[in-house]
Amino acid sequence: MPVYIMFGNRLVFTLLLWSLAATGQDAPALKPTWTASLTGGFASTFQMTLGGTYGDGPAFQNRLTVSLNNAFRGGDSISAFGWSTTNLPTRAPNWQAGLLYKALVMHRKAGTITMTGGVQRWVLPAIKTGAKDWLFSGNLTYGTKVKRVPLFVTADSYSLLESTLPTGTVVYTQVYTEHRLLSRDGLRVVLRQGPAFTHSWGFYGAEGNRVFRYGGALLLSTKHATLEGGFRQQAALQDKIPNNGYWYVLLTRQLTR
Repeated sequence: MPVYIMFGNRLVFTLLLWSLAATGQDAPALKPTWTASLTGGFASTFQMTLGGTYGDGPAFQNRLTVSLNNAFRGGDSISAFGWSTTNLPTRAPNWQAGLLYKALVMHRKAGTITMTGGVQRWVLPAIKTGAKDWLFSGNLTYGTKVKRVPLFVTADSYSLLESTLPTGTVVYTQVYTEHRLLSRDGLRVVLRQGPAFTHSWGFYGAEGNRVFRYGGALLLSTKHATLEGGFRQQAALQDKIPNNGYWYVLLTRQLTR
């Protein structure tokens, strides 16, 4: 993980090229499939990775994702998404959209590594004087099991290519476990919990260690739907960043073709 934080999106881009070059060599060709998911729900407010909150809340949030799976090789996907959050008292929307490519880099008994890279567009009028951005985003996720408990380490990196605000890079690192509480008659209940940490290199003018968070979420899943409710506590690592609690309740409907 320190290597990822050091090289950020450059590492993800290299892995993307490596994965495409290896197409067909270590993964069998599978029939492409289409999937779509629609998420809607409420959150206490709009909160950025950098730690700031915008609007008194509550906020209505929704997301639409459409994916082509097994696009080049077995297990990869190309996804287009749109996400928005609207502060209900003022009805002021903020939105993001993007095109992403995800691939499996390693699959071993000890664990798996997946990576994602792509381009995103952000239009966030609530941020400072208003943010209109083009970004390159990357994600690296390692998944394993410790005493049969799934453990995940993820790092999300966002680098501003163009912005109305100061450009830079931010990395959001998370470690979380998933505890299966119930699995019966098509219903799964999972408890997810763990810490998260944000570091910024000039992103929107922010520098250094920003926030530490610890959160938990309860997920109730059926074959085509997931209800998720969560809460996370934020501790500021710099002045002028609030210490607060953030909650959300989201319902996701999944479609497969």
